[in-house]
Amino acid sequence: MHILTLYPGTPQRRELAGLYLDDVPADVGRPFIYANFLASLDGRIALRNSDGLKAVPATIANDRDWRLYTELLVQADAVLTTGPQARAIASGEFKDMMTTAHERYPDLRDYRRARGLSEHPTCVVVTSRPQDLAEGGLKAAHPGAIMAVTPATARDEARAARAAGLQVIMVDDAPAVTGKDLWRALDERGLRRVYMTGGPRLFHGLLAERVVDRLYLTTACRLLGGEEDMETPVRGPVFPLPVEARLRRLALDAVGPPQQLFASYDLDSY
Repeated sequence: MHILTLYPGTPQRRELAGLYLDDVPADVGRPFIYANFLASLDGRIALRNSDGLKAVPATIANDRDWRLYTELLVQADAVLTTGPQARAIASGEFKDMMTTAHERYPDLRDYRRARGLSEHPTCVVVTSRPQDLAEGGLKAAHPGAIMAVTPATARDEARAARAAGLQVIMVDDAPAVTGKDLWRALDERGLRRVYMTGGPRLFHGLLAERVVDRLYLTTACRLLGGEEDMETPVRGPVFPLPVEARLRRLALDAVGPPQQLFASYDLDSY
């Protein structure tokens, strides 16, 4: 399948496959956190489905975007997510979300091995309920290492999770894990390419402390509407200062449906 690259340089026609491969810096000497979202033209990344759960709208989900999701996933040392999302992965609700060598993409099967990466990225879960991860079947759903990052207020649950074989990292005695707490935990363990797949609240917390380096954003050219039951990429208080985003690359998938734009942005980070 072909797309049209629009920026930088002169527009050119190229294959979709490989657009994001080798796009994430291998090692900048610190965690490089990159996030990825699929959004409608009116900014919806999730709507409440018939089961009452918020999920990617079926009207914009598509295989071309998923191919690029997988290209970003195969480069990661770690995948950063939240407790609710980890529990959904364990239940099978988010099928293939952690699969780095999907049968649909045989060209990606040996990508990690050829670059000396572990077979699977580490799953890093930000949660105040680490025991839920031990009891919820995440270890069966994700064959790679699992690390829970939790506030010290969850000390008793952390003890139970460790007894169940999970690696648990406790941060300062606070009600929630901050972006800088998380960044330090990743840095101390040598996790460099960190793919954030968690939701808008986690993204807001990371942006608030300027620890996200890059945003990959697919915009599906459809207007969905929705008000109370929808999510946008960022959910939280207004930032005292906006986070500056500088366009790196832009491409057009004109085939559809839906037509969509693939953009990546460098973000202000500390």
